[in-house]
Amino acid sequence: MSLDVNGLSVDCAVPADDAAPEGASSFGLLAAALSACTAMSVRSFLQRWDLGGDDEVEVDVFFQAGPPRVLHRRVGVRADLGVGIREQLAAVVDNTPVTVLLRDALVIVTRLDVGPDARPGD
Repeated sequence: MSLDVNGLSVDCAVPADDAAPEGASSFGLLAAALSACTAMSVRSFLQRWDLGGDDEVEVDVFFQAGPPRVLHRRVGVRADLGVGIREQLAAVVDNTPVTVLLRDALVIVTRLDVGPDARPGD
């Protein structure tokens, strides 16, 4: 299957069985959309409040087949943020446009790692 996104062609494989598809899958594209939207929202939040660290935002998303179907999202921000700002950031992450669109259809589990030592996969 081929998709057209703003004039760019994206090939998407829909597997007929349990075999891993070659190329992007529909859930892989959803995970990519969630990751990109989350990263942009977190960077915008950090810039808006002049908190620094917007260049050190990492978002990892992976899909776990279900039932239930689950998207696991880890957001790493290497800025030193206080508790109140962390709570506001968590609310921003939980209300990104793609999160709002997906949360009624999929379970989204989010882990927020904040601080100078936040590293991918920890």
